[in-house]
Amino acid sequence: MPLARLGLFACLATGLVAQDTPAWTFQGETRPDLVAAGGVVFVQPGPRRPDYPTFDLKNQAARFDGKGARLMLPDSPDHRFDFTNGDAITLEAWVKLDGLRKGSNVYLIGKGRTKAGSSNQNWALRLREMYGSACPSFLFATTPAAGDQGDDRWHRWTTKRGLIDDGRWHHVAVSYVFGDPASVRGYVDGQEIQGAWDMGGATREAPLVDDDAVWLGSSMAGSPNNSFSGWLDEVAVHRRALSAQQLTGRFRTTLPPLAVAVAAPRDASANAGNDSTATTGHKATQGAAPAVKASSFTAWDQVRPGEVLVQLATQWKPEKNAWPGEVLPTTESYAAPAFGFFRPPHLYVTTGVRGDRGSPYFFRAGAKVTLPAGKHRLLLRGRGASALFIDDRLVLTTPFPPGGSDDKPVKVQDKFLDLGPTFRFAPPGNREAWCEFTSDGREHRIALETIVGYVINPKSRRRAELGETVAAISLAGSQTWSLLGPGSTPPTYDDDGWSRYAAQEENRLTALDDKHRAAARATEADYWRRRREAGQAWLRSTPEIPVPDGFAAHNPVDAFIADKLAAYRAEVGRPSDLDFHREVWPILESKCLECHQGAKAKGGLHLDTRAGALQGGKSDGPAIVPGDPSKGALLARICSTDDEERMPPKGPGLTVAERTLLRRWIQDGAHWPEFRPQPTQVAPVCSDLAFLRRVTFDVVGVPPTTAEIAAFEGDRSPDKRAKVIDRLLADPRAADAAMGYWQDLLAENPNILNPTLNNSGPFRWWLHESLRDHKPLDLMVTELVRLQGSERFGGPAGFGMASQNDVPMAAKATVLTAAFLGIDAKCARCHDSPATSTKQEQVFALAALLETKGVKVPATSSVALDKLREGGRKPLIEVTLAPGSIVQPHWPFPELATESVADELARDPHDPRDRLATLLTVPSNERFAQVMVNRLWTQLMGRGLVEQSGDFERSRDTHPALLRWLARELVRSGYDADHVRRLILNSQAYQRADDASLRTQPELYAARAPRRLTAEQIVDGLFAATGKPFRTEEVSLDIDGIRESDNSISLGQPTRAWMLTSTSNERDRPALALPRIQAVGDVLAAFGWRASRPDPLSERDHAANSLQPAILANGVMGTWLTGLSDDHGATALCREATSPEALIETLFLRVLTRRPTPAELQRYAERLRPGFATRLTETGVPPPTGPRRPAYYVSWSNHLDKDATLVRQQQSEDARRGDPATSRLEAGWRRRAEDALWALVNSPEALYH
Repeated sequence: MPLARLGLFACLATGLVAQDTPAWTFQGETRPDLVAAGGVVFVQPGPRRPDYPTFDLKNQAARFDGKGARLMLPDSPDHRFDFTNGDAITLEAWVKLDGLRKGSNVYLIGKGRTKAGSSNQNWALRLREMYGSACPSFLFATTPAAGDQGDDRWHRWTTKRGLIDDGRWHHVAVSYVFGDPASVRGYVDGQEIQGAWDMGGATREAPLVDDDAVWLGSSMAGSPNNSFSGWLDEVAVHRRALSAQQLTGRFRTTLPPLAVAVAAPRDASANAGNDSTATTGHKATQGAAPAVKASSFTAWDQVRPGEVLVQLATQWKPEKNAWPGEVLPTTESYAAPAFGFFRPPHLYVTTGVRGDRGSPYFFRAGAKVTLPAGKHRLLLRGRGASALFIDDRLVLTTPFPPGGSDDKPVKVQDKFLDLGPTFRFAPPGNREAWCEFTSDGREHRIALETIVGYVINPKSRRRAELGETVAAISLAGSQTWSLLGPGSTPPTYDDDGWSRYAAQEENRLTALDDKHRAAARATEADYWRRRREAGQAWLRSTPEIPVPDGFAAHNPVDAFIADKLAAYRAEVGRPSDLDFHREVWPILESKCLECHQGAKAKGGLHLDTRAGALQGGKSDGPAIVPGDPSKGALLARICSTDDEERMPPKGPGLTVAERTLLRRWIQDGAHWPEFRPQPTQVAPVCSDLAFLRRVTFDVVGVPPTTAEIAAFEGDRSPDKRAKVIDRLLADPRAADAAMGYWQDLLAENPNILNPTLNNSGPFRWWLHESLRDHKPLDLMVTELVRLQGSERFGGPAGFGMASQNDVPMAAKATVLTAAFLGIDAKCARCHDSPATSTKQEQVFALAALLETKGVKVPATSSVALDKLREGGRKPLIEVTLAPGSIVQPHWPFPELATESVADELARDPHDPRDRLATLLTVPSNERFAQVMVNRLWTQLMGRGLVEQSGDFERSRDTHPALLRWLARELVRSGYDADHVRRLILNSQAYQRADDASLRTQPELYAARAPRRLTAEQIVDGLFAATGKPFRTEEVSLDIDGIRESDNSISLGQPTRAWMLTSTSNERDRPALALPRIQAVGDVLAAFGWRASRPDPLSERDHAANSLQPAILANGVMGTWLTGLSDDHGATALCREATSPEALIETLFLRVLTRRPTPAELQRYAERLRPGFATRLTETGVPPPTGPRRPAYYVSWSNHLDKDATLVRQQQSEDARRGDPATSRLEAGWRRRAEDALWALVNSPEALYH
């Protein structure tokens, strides 16, 4: 194309730049100073008022076609375009894009490099495409050294965020002082943007200078790859560094921000959550807009100043998804501080258990809000169809959710709404809309209404969840958002602001829930008062267990322990040539106990205790007569040659040596010590800090904080330990600490996706609230057995669920017997138990009580009678209940409690479940109280008074008097578990110092073996000690809420280890992985936690294995705990420490609850002292690179899309790497501090208390 001389006005508006500053606007044609080439078009609309108020109404610009179009100016003889070290330069331009090729670097203005292949770049302002945006980029070259052929002579600095092709004008600028790489600054639309030297690095060398020309719009002989496509105006080259105030003041506009990735229509839902826009060929469709006619919020006279009144209409039971055509009656109401909702208070029924509202229900909220005068932006966001009204006028709606799918394209998430630099992106599953609203500055009546839940079909519903239901406002002239509300300081609505608001609101709602539960529980106060009176009456009618006297005991528990220890000392003091437990007991155990122990001992002969052997069986008399081997039946039987008489009846029998040994033992007096060799020297009590660590872990599940340590050490009162015990027992965290044990005990086994065999409902929430409320144990068990409340959303009805089980209530019966009666009945589920006295009929009788009707014994889970005697052998099991039999409800354990008691004490004697609950927990059923105190003892002392809490029949009771006394104390306290815990925790037996030589807890409690923490204590404790936030995915594979509630649930955002569960990825699909949950779950599993709990468990396997130290030292979770990121608690400690020694002491106290020894202090200080004085940097948190966009998410709705696997793989890699290291600590010193923290976290001591 021929070149044409053009006359352009070469001076900007007065006051914008100095008169000697080279600058170009494109207003008219006057002098031929520039040469145009290619497709440059003038007299184009430029930035104009009122949208850009600093410009004229008829301002004009120039358009460049991006194919080599350019304006050219020869180098000036006055050297105004030449720069060297010490010179400052500021380049600026107004830009409107018309497309930007991926990976391109296009020129706005530059000097040099005008020929193809040339490299003489004096300086340039370019736009570099990164992440879909045009980032301002400053480029210059230095004079090459002799023979230099590399790229290190190029130096490029690029901002980490840019502008987009949104049809609007933008201002860009870069300033730099040559020779000072730290001086570089970049600006976009009046905001300073961080950047980086991303090619050639920073340099102090001078730029290349020659006489090449200055070009606008292109370079490299008009190369299209380097040519700008769009419009330019007010391009300027300043020979000084303009101030930040000058450059931030350049950009002024009255236009509101548009979406970054999609310019959303103002009157329709944007695609927040990516499920409201249909995709060609895809079966998910956009939800219908609700047919809203008028607001149904009419209770304006009930709205109090400063509050949002929320009303729920839960009696509404629609059969299809449609906006209600009438005003629905209010069933519940509460107050909120602002129009920001993620859940209402929970619904509580009967004695305060979570109930179901159903799905859908109607939610409406109203408040009187004064808005300043002006034109503002409003945002409505919700999971369900929603409407926003102002002064009874409908201003915004969002549609119903779309239909469900499992292969929605992940790429639909590339459409999203962005209304400002700190705008909070919508979470998955939400829809949203925005508009402009002009206020007259007066008070407005604002109402938000939404449908919570969704009708899939007449029998299926989605979970009734609010998601993030919000009405927000951005005031005129502002780019920030806040929640609409009547308060004087409305909550900020960005990511940080919402996190703060949601945490505060959750605390407020939790307190409201506590109040509602207490009110519900009070409705049965009279009944439970009668139960307490019955307990006291039973205590008066039965003999007390005397507390042993004559001992210098700290409390009654210690008196019983001392009494038993004294008896043992006397017993082991008797002379004997034989070691019973090493020499005699193995013979009895291997040759006799298979037939002669427990409730099914043959002939009534018990050879598992000395008393049983002395008493003998039903026919032979005493088995042993101490001192006279000829008179007892034991030797006679084992020496008999008669096959009908000999013992054991099968096998080779006892050897001559074994018979001789037994004869010697009897002749010697049949010395039979109750216990194996035990420590008899009573250990001293532990140190204060050891006690504090032990009791804090045991009661609240985490180590003491440094503040708690300081307060305890500062308390000089003699009862300081008792006060700590009382404080911890009242701490709400105690409920978290107890959860893992109860989940194991009751086989809480929810599946977040597609329930399989023996999945229960998530009754964890009822459990947690019961523990938080310090419910009496008999009330807690009663609520469990009644099976009321919600099955799928946290009520005890979830305990009654056992998916894919042919008789769910029979499975639950075995859980109840083990948990509360100490009866192991799991074998009796299908046949009579071969090891205990429990029969199948007893299990099904309990099942019938739970079912409230007769239960048929299914053939599918019974042993066929005709199969038992196949092969001619006597069967090892018995079946006394034929398949097909129907068992009616009745109490099957009359030896524990008389069934008639339920007629008097059951709340409803005609309700089989209520009768069962009463008979399980009535005071005359001493087994219940004994089992429960034994469980409490086991959790605190490391072993039970009865070794197996779930099997009293086959377990030895080492301290029967103490067990019975504690059980009576439980009844006396009104079944208050904390009363029993307090007795145990205050005892010296609990507070003894550890003996590292012991491998197991001694049965006599004279000493204490070190106790390893539980899996939950390890995980929770390490997160608490290090200060690293406990952050995982939501425990759900349906985070956008499109599946029916029967097949997918959400267990929420976990904050403690007990809140996790199986990830339910039996299909092993990568897209269904939850990598952060899996990383924590792997550590938990290594230490005995079960992700799935199809069966109950009283005691976990605490055996050490090689995986445990390996996964802590090398696993993903360990990386999080020991990497000092900006959100890591130890990062703040490192910055605030006054000395290396002070830091080391704090870390030891936090992780190990002790101070370092002098040797440890020296060793750690040697690592941390170098560089300590210069460890602090002021870099701050680096800004995000590239344009803002919400992170891709994967849910069931899109997991079959090929991109879902890629997204999940990236999330897995991000989880593996952990959070970026902080830049607020010098890197070398930070790594040494991480080494120190790693050593503490991975010390064996960190796993014990």
